[in-house]
Amino acid sequence: MLSRRSFIAMALSSAIVLSTNSAWAKDFGKDAESFVQSFADNAIASFRSMDAGPEREKEFRRILNDGFDVRAIGKWVLGRYWRKAKDDEKEEYLNLFEDFIVVTYSHRFEGYSGSDITLSVTESITKNNNDAIVRSQIKRPQSSTPVLVDWRVKSTTNNELKVVDVVVAGVSMSQAQRSEFSSVIKNSNGKVSGLIEALKTKTAQMASNANNLTGE
Repeated sequence: MLSRRSFIAMALSSAIVLSTNSAWAKDFGKDAESFVQSFADNAIASFRSMDAGPEREKEFRRILNDGFDVRAIGKWVLGRYWRKAKDDEKEEYLNLFEDFIVVTYSHRFEGYSGSDITLSVTESITKNNNDAIVRSQIKRPQSSTPVLVDWRVKSTTNNELKVVDVVVAGVSMSQAQRSEFSSVIKNSNGKVSGLIEALKTKTAQMASNANNLTGE
């Protein structure tokens, strides 16, 4: 059996470890807050100065990869079908996933050009030493009610901070995309190739529609 002295020593060691982990988690939360605020400020400033067109898409792709772990998100969104996909399908899917996100959201943000939209971080909730939820509010001049946006931030294997999910008004963008992709695959007899073809078609269609709107 443990002696009283050994028990006390173990208790103190455990307390020190827990205290240290808590401090690390707290610091990560603050780091995540700073990361999101800086990323958002830079993104908003960039969109204010950009006109619609290919340059906007190019800039959005840069911003996306700077702030988001796109490949990790793509894998998670594919869910259990990631393991079933062939190696060449995985790579093609990840490339198409990035193109799909860029085309989808770069044009949705066109309305922010020249706008007085602002994002303010309000707090963070740390899950562990490399995972935190950063809560924020987006204020727009055309609305008196701010949009509540949560950013899930993780530390990558390269010790870089990256966003892995965005929750807007309580709705997870990654979860919504995962459900949509799963439905497409199920309707394609469980084949990832069906999703790949659907992504090609949808991305090309959205790009064509956007070009028609901008007169290109």
